Amino acid sequence: MKNRCTFIIILSMTLTVTLSGSGKQKFQPLSNLSEFVKHDNYSGLYTELTKNRASYNEESLVYYDIIMKSVTNKPEESNRLIAQFRDEFSGTDDAAEYYLIRSEYNNELKLCNYKRLKEIGSVLISKFKASIDSSDYVELQDDHVRYTFLEHEKAIVLDKTSDTKLRIKRDLAGYTLLTVKGSNDSTVNLVFDTGANVNVLAQSSAEKLNLRLLPDSKIYVMGATGERNEARIGIAENLAIGNMEIHNAEFVVFADSLLTFAGGRYVINGAVGFPIFSRFEEIIFDDSALTILRNPALKSGEPNMFIKSDDYILAVEYNNSKYPFFFDTGNMHTYFTKIFYENDSTSFSRLQDTVRTFGGVGGMTSVKAKQAEAITVRYSGKNFTLSKPFIELEAGQQDKNFFGSIGKDFVNCYPRKIMNFKEARFVFE
Repeated sequence: MKNRCTFIIILSMTLTVTLSGSGKQKFQPLSNLSEFVKHDNYSGLYTELTKNRASYNEESLVYYDIIMKSVTNKPEESNRLIAQFRDEFSGTDDAAEYYLIRSEYNNELKLCNYKRLKEIGSVLISKFKASIDSSDYVELQDDHVRYTFLEHEKAIVLDKTSDTKLRIKRDLAGYTLLTVKGSNDSTVNLVFDTGANVNVLAQSSAEKLNLRLLPDSKIYVMGATGERNEARIGIAENLAIGNMEIHNAEFVVFADSLLTFAGGRYVINGAVGFPIFSRFEEIIFDDSALTILRNPALKSGEPNMFIKSDDYILAVEYNNSKYPFFFDTGNMHTYFTKIFYENDSTSFSRLQDTVRTFGGVGGMTSVKAKQAEAITVRYSGKNFTLSKPFIELEAGQQDKNFFGSIGKDFVNCYPRKIMNFKEARFVFE
């Protein structure tokens, strides 16, 4: 009996030393919060983390704070919390680990840290193929090739010398144009496109702006139709938009033919995409002008424009519930996806079947759809009535969690808009 007691005491001491020596436990995800993350419902996650925070163990919330900081465009804070998480926990399950690594990847994408993007991308490609949608996996592989070419390039820098006010100019299709000036004083008009993950130039425009093309930098970029298109990588050492100076801007350079439509009647020189316009911090725009203040004016508040990687997700309300919608000013018209239809099929099932046709770099495609007379949704405290929107009946190229894609018709419902990337807010007046 004495020997048995001694053994128990020794075993107890050994366990105590082992636990105190490591000081770490495996992180256990919280199922209800993880569901918000899984379905890109960041509005729901934000509400839960703010209004019901006291209901949870604070130590367990650091994981979800990492994701929230990432999608509200605070990549440095998110990375700091990732380091804290690694210090406090020994690990987690595969699903939670994927979202953790993906958040770090998304943070480095916002920071244009190409070396880290290459490193983290290798981990995602080699270890998490099963967690990634097939088309997203192909895009991830293509991006990895791109970051391999870019790993020694400097990150983009945007300096505001003063406020910038630009008169609105539109092309033949009605898209807003920004005049970009190169270091050689040449200018080109580029489309301002919130749906563009990258900055884009046609080959002739790249030559006009005197871009430095990276040697042998053949890459492939997936377009809106899902087709992969060949391109090259160019670096603009110095550009200017109004009173903003832009340095080390990466551009994806396509053959002119890929940006030429309607038999040559409509030509796009290129697009100002996420890496540039996200550094504007705040844009105020109306029917006549686009203003970028040197010091953003919009105060902090509840975020409603979430930035996952380089995609913008708006929390749009329909039938008293909020759903994630992709935001793309490259779309003239808002449309709704298959999961929106499935969520409320009784309201639309009797509508006549039709087809929604759309295009982008590389051509055109179409999906089966319905077309409603009008649909009213709510966003940022205001109602938006959309005329004759399409409702897709089959899955397109958009993220499987998106209930639709917000276009220019939505944005134009109100005369004055403030889009603040720093505070992750979009306000209509």
